[in-house]
Amino acid sequence: MKKLLKKTMENISSKVLVVDENLNFVFASNEAEAFLLFDSKNSEGKGIENIFSENPSNMFELKRLLAEKDSLEKSRRKIYLKGGLEKVCTYEINFFEIDSKKYLLYEFYDANQTKELNRMKRQTISTVTATFSKGLAHEIRNPLSGIKGATQLLEPKLKNDELKDYTRIILKETERLSDLVTKILDRQFEIQPTEVNIHAILETIPEYLGSISTDKIQITKDYDPTLPELNIDSSLITQVLYNLANNSVDAMKTTDRENKISLKTRIHFGTFINRTFHKTTCEISFIDNGPGIPEEIIDSIFFPLVSSKEIKSGLGLSIAQGIVSQHGGAIECESSSSGTKFSIYLPLKIEDEDGNEVRKKENFESA
Repeated sequence: MKKLLKKTMENISSKVLVVDENLNFVFASNEAEAFLLFDSKNSEGKGIENIFSENPSNMFELKRLLAEKDSLEKSRRKIYLKGGLEKVCTYEINFFEIDSKKYLLYEFYDANQTKELNRMKRQTISTVTATFSKGLAHEIRNPLSGIKGATQLLEPKLKNDELKDYTRIILKETERLSDLVTKILDRQFEIQPTEVNIHAILETIPEYLGSISTDKIQITKDYDPTLPELNIDSSLITQVLYNLANNSVDAMKTTDRENKISLKTRIHFGTFINRTFHKTTCEISFIDNGPGIPEEIIDSIFFPLVSSKEIKSGLGLSIAQGIVSQHGGAIECESSSSGTKFSIYLPLKIEDEDGNEVRKKENFESA
């Protein structure tokens, strides 16, 4: 059996490892050895826990796979290697049987591969999301027009200037949403890009948070002052950030912690987005200290209508993903019990075609 495995798998490029029904090591590809930092020759016949382990132990689960001839996938799991080293990875385990002997085959993916696989998965539903969003936009347009019309009739009858300020806010937000609905219906997020300082958009977040939440929220800003202007649709990217803000506010209501949100920007060099290599990208991070997103839905939060008590509307995230995708970018999510981080990656150019530095606007100081 060992010779057959080695002959079959010795040239594969995947990170695969095989254990027998006693959960003892049988075979690993060269890539798996390098990934898990162990030597196959010194591990033959030894238990899988001598190569890597998890906390809590998953031995019971592995025995169930053997008994039920089943398979499973683990996403973003922390594994512990020899020497106290740790790694976060995704892996699949599949049962197979040869000559009445049972085996389990692991296949590992590192963090970067996992992100790329998730991006590809979300791209397969982009068409469905666009169709769904277009149908919803039809349902929104009529009541939105009614709100705008009623507000315009109400405003002249108000004598209190403070109340008129409220009606102006309603009209401003109604017009912004009407513009978004029009874009969904007519162009399906066809962007109208202009040169924009992303920090100017981020500076509107505190005011927006104040309009949707009565709770005190501590906001931290960590801006990269070297970041050039981005060629983006300001209205659409603003909508993406507002959607993230809505989710964060809803999530933080379920904890007793002091509400905190961090806004961060960085330049990254050498990034793959949907299998396309970009020399430079802008990362925009939106981080809260809410309860985190349940592991069982973390891989599908960008699907339409996926929700939990921590995420009230999966629709907002599906729209956000569509908008970012139309900009040639990607949106990623990392979450734990201590909070959630959404990272938006947008391609950018540091220099124009003539080699001149891209024009910068005045940067905002970090608070």
